[in-house]
Amino acid sequence: QTLAGIRSFLCSQEIAIMILSFAMTVFSCLWIEISMFMCAAVVYLVFSTRRLPGKVQTQRRPAAAQCSSSGAAEKELTSLGKSPVVSSIWEAMDHGRFGQAVVLLERLPADRRGGLLTDMVPRLLALAAVEENMLEAATLVRDVVGFVRPRSLEAAILDASKHDDAKLCIQLDAIGSILLVGKTQAAQKALAATYLFAKDSLQKLVRDSSDPLPEPLAKAMLHACNVIKDRELEAAVFERSRLAARTTLLCSAGSESPSDGSSALLRPVANDARRREAVSAAIIAIRDKSSSKNVHGAISVFETQQVAADRDGAQLLMCIIHACAENGDLIMAKKYLSKADILGVADMASLSLLVKGLMTAGKETAAESVLTEIGKMGLRVSQSSYHGLLHFHVTAQDRRAAWRLVEEMQEVGFRPTAVTCSILLKMTVAPAHAHQLPQVFAMVEAMDTPPDDVLLYSMMQACLRAERLDLLAELTRRHLGKLPFTTPLYGSMIKAFGEAGNIEHVRLMWKDMNTRGVEHSAVTLGCMVEALVMNGETDEAWLLIQEMWQSDCQRELVNTVTYSSLLKGFANQPDKVMELYKEMKVRQIECNTITYNTILNCFAQCKTMHRVPRILEDMRTAKPPVEADMVTYSTLVKGFCSSGDLDTALGLLEEMRKQGTFRPDEMLYNTLLSGCAREQRLKDALEIVNEMRSTGVAPSNYTLSMLVKLLGRCKRLGQVFSIVDELRTEFGIRVNIQVYTCMIQACFHNRQPAKALALFDRLVAEGLRPDDKTNMSLVRGFLQMGQVDMAVDMIRRSCKGNDPTCIDANCVDLVIAKLGVQSEASKSLMNEVEAARYRIRHGNSHKSPSRGSANCSSIRQGPRANAKNWQKAKAVSSLGQQISWQA
Repeated sequence: QTLAGIRSFLCSQEIAIMILSFAMTVFSCLWIEISMFMCAAVVYLVFSTRRLPGKVQTQRRPAAAQCSSSGAAEKELTSLGKSPVVSSIWEAMDHGRFGQAVVLLERLPADRRGGLLTDMVPRLLALAAVEENMLEAATLVRDVVGFVRPRSLEAAILDASKHDDAKLCIQLDAIGSILLVGKTQAAQKALAATYLFAKDSLQKLVRDSSDPLPEPLAKAMLHACNVIKDRELEAAVFERSRLAARTTLLCSAGSESPSDGSSALLRPVANDARRREAVSAAIIAIRDKSSSKNVHGAISVFETQQVAADRDGAQLLMCIIHACAENGDLIMAKKYLSKADILGVADMASLSLLVKGLMTAGKETAAESVLTEIGKMGLRVSQSSYHGLLHFHVTAQDRRAAWRLVEEMQEVGFRPTAVTCSILLKMTVAPAHAHQLPQVFAMVEAMDTPPDDVLLYSMMQACLRAERLDLLAELTRRHLGKLPFTTPLYGSMIKAFGEAGNIEHVRLMWKDMNTRGVEHSAVTLGCMVEALVMNGETDEAWLLIQEMWQSDCQRELVNTVTYSSLLKGFANQPDKVMELYKEMKVRQIECNTITYNTILNCFAQCKTMHRVPRILEDMRTAKPPVEADMVTYSTLVKGFCSSGDLDTALGLLEEMRKQGTFRPDEMLYNTLLSGCAREQRLKDALEIVNEMRSTGVAPSNYTLSMLVKLLGRCKRLGQVFSIVDELRTEFGIRVNIQVYTCMIQACFHNRQPAKALALFDRLVAEGLRPDDKTNMSLVRGFLQMGQVDMAVDMIRRSCKGNDPTCIDANCVDLVIAKLGVQSEASKSLMNEVEAARYRIRHGNSHKSPSRGSANCSSIRQGPRANAKNWQKAKAVSSLGQQISWQA
């Protein structure tokens, strides 16, 4: 037996060893898969318990701030969490900042706003309900959201009921009534459960409910009636419930069966129901008559009704007032307003809804008239009614009406609020409206509460639009370090200060961003680089880009636009431009057409066109290839013309003709004409003009000037007059003073002073005013022709009258030198010139130069400087010493 036991033990051990060996064999094949599965499970458990970075971390808040935090909202926030505007909206609502949330939501584009409204509106309603001025808050919600759906109100009420916030439920019910939002059965049931100890609110809820009452809602209402022991209200609920369920409802609510006493109570309720139906039918009829412009028919329907001092009477009166005002019958509207005042139903809420209804219907003029009558009668509406009309006037850019409405609002006792100032700031859309900003800023200073960050943002944006950087600098100085500026606002201020040349404020804005840890963006960096380059601090801009590139987290902000701005700063340093270009290629920053055009423009300005072929080759071999545009061709033509390589420029024009992709414009043709004038290639210039005429490209006065110069130098004076007359007739060109000056110079170049004088008389007859260059050309031309008397006559003609034209001091010097400094003729001429200068300085300083008066600075010199030079001239000997009369 012992041996048998030992044998069986050994057999069992062998079996165990075999099983273990088999298990090890299987595990050796699957250990990699098992290990990877365990690692994946550990990673999943770790990251699933962490909070997503895109979600807003919130603490326990009152129900008003926690309303409607559903899973859909969390998904929406996660998907759009990278958007700073959306994150700011959620953050504002989490902290109960209703005004800021409304403003930020209004800035959100419409295509992105729609997907968020489903989750944001319930929370927005909860925040609006706890605002001090509920009517104004409701108006803001309506403006930014539009029509509020009953489901949104239901979600807000259910969330408040879930958190046992009875006060918020009542407030949500009130704001729903203001916004005319219907209540779903679920919302009414939740409100009935909330109104266990609010008898008036429960009665209103029963009155506003539709017939017949659904069974769940009727049960909740009967339960509430049973708790507050209101048998009349209980009878009303019983009457309006389904007939088959009356007994069940009463029993389930804990009430007694209906008796004769309760039947007696039901009779007045039934009468009220019939009266309510009659009032509803009358209101519908009045609205139909009003919509068909039959105001007399609407009045007839109203007069058949018995108006009492109750809710139905108030609805009838507000309806007929709306109809009269909508159809322009303000006399009857005023009459019914007086009747509503006598009955005591003209309360603030009803009148505010009346004005709001008129504005919603697009009858803003009628709404303003009713509002004025309400003010004259001593009645009051909410301030949001004024704000609605004010917003209408501002949107229509009717500034006079907007300020008049603000005065009326102040006369009835409303002081401007942050909403008032924000609406007024929207009127400032251009620098021409900058004079209104100080008045609005004074209103902000007079407010009872300090301005919030939303209002300050609006003030800063208005300063930027109006280009009032002095006010912006003052706002920045007072609130820098106190207010969390956003990244886009920093970018806008940096750009504005850069364009104004205030480089110190540019650096201050950038430093403040870094100090407060505000996240940079590619746009902000681009604005900073552009501001530095614009103000001649190109080296500092380059160092900034190097600093950003060294930071791994900010390297992605350096892009093509940033380098293109930097290249403009080194436009006069082609070697530095090539270094930056190589740096872009090393850092794999893509070059676009703007980048290449900037490089080519640098070569054109510096006349280093030998570098162009390499850039053009890089454009062709780039992946994808960079196509040349019209700016590219114009830049190349300008560069070759300025470098004296007109043939290559004309070759580019021929290439454009063959490709047919781009059509040469007037600027490109003018550049070629300038090159032809520089090299006196008349044949090519005339071919270019003919091509312009055949292709329909209208020449400008600059085109005529280039052509006149070239023809004058080539001794083609007759052709000058003929081609100018042809082009002005063909294209309707109004020849300016510059073209006439070139024609006068061409006349003197061809030794035709009589034609030059005739041209002068012609331009004066056409209403043009000669400038200093025109007078200088005439005076010098006559002096070169030896006609000193004509030169003196030209100066005297310019000095005659109460509005003398410009006389260059050099012209006077030349004529005085010819006449002799001490001669009587020169003294007489100088007296006339000084008298003309005196009249310009004193008698005609208010007049602006006419068209063609390009520069009158030479004659409008300081009286002390001219008098001092005149005294010097009188003391100088007559040895022919040259005197300068320039001040």
